[in-house]
Amino acid sequence: MAKNIILHLREYLGAHIQKIDPNTQAIDDKDHRHKYDLLAQASVPAVLVAFYKFTRTPEGAAGIASYNKNISPLDFVLGDLQQTAMQRVAQYAGVGTGQAKNVMDAVADETLRFLRNELGSTLKPDTVQQYFSSQRHDILSHLPEDLQMGYLLQDSTIDDRANKMEGPMSGLAHTIESIFSASGADKNKDKPKA
Repeated sequence: MAKNIILHLREYLGAHIQKIDPNTQAIDDKDHRHKYDLLAQASVPAVLVAFYKFTRTPEGAAGIASYNKNISPLDFVLGDLQQTAMQRVAQYAGVGTGQAKNVMDAVADETLRFLRNELGSTLKPDTVQQYFSSQRHDILSHLPEDLQMGYLLQDSTIDDRANKMEGPMSGLAHTIESIFSASGADKNKDKPKA
């Protein structure tokens, strides 16, 4: 079983990050006493959902598996969308864009390091896709709706409240979704490139 990247990043940042209530689409404010916690609450799932979305294509997964670029991992996965994502995270946390950029860069760097360490010698495009598929539900259950990352990444399923629901029926649905998500990623690798 793959280690949970949200838990790792929460420890790495030393911040409080919690699941979003699927009914209110909000967090319990009494648990977030510091702007840093709000910044982590927004940065971690925003960066991770960008990695998830980026790895849905064979080219994106291959890029992450063999990453050795001289641009930041955040710029690599978000490209032209990086500035908008940073502004949304900054606004959510009530901090400046520069501070949001610093934390998001640190999260992206640590995500890449953690992924390489976690997958080790099995680090290949298909294992990268499988890893992020297995983490999808947990990532989305921590993602604040206010960030509108699904709209930004042009994927309406990202902001769907159903992704944040828990319980036996929701758990079964998320398991089935993860199986189809992983098998869909496998099908893409056989398609010819345009």
